[in-house]
Amino acid sequence: ANIYEEGTLADWQKYSTVLVISSTTGQGDLPDTIAPLFYELRDNVGYQPNLHYGLIALGDSSYDNFCGAGMQFEALLQEHQAKRIGEILKIDSMDIAEPEVFAINWLETWATLLN
Repeated sequence: ANIYEEGTLADWQKYSTVLVISSTTGQGDLPDTIAPLFYELRDNVGYQPNLHYGLIALGDSSYDNFCGAGMQFEALLQEHQAKRIGEILKIDSMDIAEPEVFAINWLETWATLLN
């Protein structure tokens, strides 16, 4: 498995399974690091029925659009008919001090679903 930040569309298209991890900025907006990939997928890719994905969305529940960036990815990938593996992990920064530690059990479970 490869992990990369600020992945390009070419990177994305190498894989049949991806794990999207996105924080949320402002009022449910995409961070600058992942926004270009999101817009390329939205504008240039379309139908992806062979893609499998997992989604970890980080946010702050004191905002109206909690985990808004992650949920934008969810809506886009569902529209593209990609197949989500497992449930979405939503991490609330109001409650969770160490999201990377909090996510370990979810990641272990998600990894077993890939087999």
